[in-house]
Amino acid sequence: MNKYLTIAATAFALAAGPASALSCLPTHPVAAFNAVSEAEESFVVLHGEFDFDVKKVPDVNAPPVSVKIPTQFKGKLLTSNGFTDEVDVAVTLALNCAGPWCARVSPKTDYLAYVLQTEDELIFNVDPCYAFAFANPEDKYIEAIEQCAAGNDCTPK
Repeated sequence: MNKYLTIAATAFALAAGPASALSCLPTHPVAAFNAVSEAEESFVVLHGEFDFDVKKVPDVNAPPVSVKIPTQFKGKLLTSNGFTDEVDVAVTLALNCAGPWCARVSPKTDYLAYVLQTEDELIFNVDPCYAFAFANPEDKYIEAIEQCAAGNDCTPK
């Protein structure tokens, strides 16, 4: 449901014109987990750092655009036992700009990331509302996500 709210908020901001501000509803990491769990697409949940050329990130005031940047992710993959599997994997970072609001991701920063898994690649889609990207997540959120993956209570708190 949150992904639809994010899409609706972005579409509204684009339709409203330049005088309006982008309005994003904050996404809770557990709500994001529930959204990707219910999605038709396949997702993996990663906790760690992305390494990429920051010069490829669009300017903050970029026009509506979507940019794909190759990255290398190093960190842990969520399993039913928690963030237990060490991974070092290529991920495509897809940054989306909606008018003057542009998604930004910093290399070598700790992220809790919900990453789309296709047959060919992993894609970390980041929109200006950051619905599936959480920089420097608090330990309580990491623990909550691990509880979700274990099949325990998955209610955002």
